[in-house]
Amino acid sequence: MKKGSFYIRIAVSLLLTLLFIWIAFREKDLGELTNTMLRQPLIWFVGLFALHTFSHLLRAIRWKILIEPVKKDISLHAAFSSLMIGFMINGILPRAGELVRSYVLGKKEHIPTSALLSTVILERLLDFISFATVLLTVVILNVESIMLWFPFLSGTEWVLYIIASFLFILFITLFLTSGIVFSFVKKISALAPSASRKKIDGIMDSFIHGFQASTEQKNYGIIALLTFSIWFTYIVLLYLPFRLFGMTDLTMLSAATLQISSGIASAMPTPNGIGSYHSFIAITLEQVFHINESTALAYVVYTHAILYLCPLLIGSGYLLKENIRFSELMKANREE
Repeated sequence: MKKGSFYIRIAVSLLLTLLFIWIAFREKDLGELTNTMLRQPLIWFVGLFALHTFSHLLRAIRWKILIEPVKKDISLHAAFSSLMIGFMINGILPRAGELVRSYVLGKKEHIPTSALLSTVILERLLDFISFATVLLTVVILNVESIMLWFPFLSGTEWVLYIIASFLFILFITLFLTSGIVFSFVKKISALAPSASRKKIDGIMDSFIHGFQASTEQKNYGIIALLTFSIWFTYIVLLYLPFRLFGMTDLTMLSAATLQISSGIASAMPTPNGIGSYHSFIAITLEQVFHINESTALAYVVYTHAILYLCPLLIGSGYLLKENIRFSELMKANREE
């Protein structure tokens, strides 16, 4: 990545973050928000922090399984520490963490970054499948809650069933055929200039090697179980704080709806959803579930603090423990 493009990414991310923060916090009583936050029992915060850490551990276990065709016997600790460093970087520069964690683990285990990056792509496809599954479930059980984001479909809600089903089938197909897709891309690369063809072929071979996990049928069961557990934990993390903020009428289905809003927010190029998470979740709580503004904002700030601080603190700790310089990670991100 050219240095100019790198800084443009940072500038765009910063501007969007500030815009979403302004949308979420404009004309809000920050003093009341602070008091509401301080009244919450510390034990709840610690417990939810631990639960979020557990979700990252499940993700590291799944990543380790996806990496097995590339290299066996990678330690879970190495996968977890690299993953947490990557998520920590995502809290500073959106989308950079995927490359960074591949770089960090690749350096430890002497694996090409491109091969590990392909396993991260597989992981993202699994997340897209999960998102589509949650979306389809909510559409089937409570389609009205989704119409907030698709008002132009009013009166034709059946279109959402088709969209959710299509996304579900599409991402499963992409996961199962990812190696074939890149093999096809490799064939096309034969049209590239001879000077760069060898380098392109090497990168494509690494990617294809990394995608072998999608053909390991013996691992489908454990990968599916881990994926379900990860996303179920995410929904529980959104559900439990309902009790803290007096939203006792909201259910697990309500939390699943918020998870969809969170997924849409995470698509925005903001650092770990700063601003975008606050705006999207608050709007959903207010417009769909009719929660008052101050309670909705307090809930959003509280839950995002857990989601943000967990990878930030743990990832920073591993960064210091393993003596990795932040500048090294940024350089690796710019050069790839």
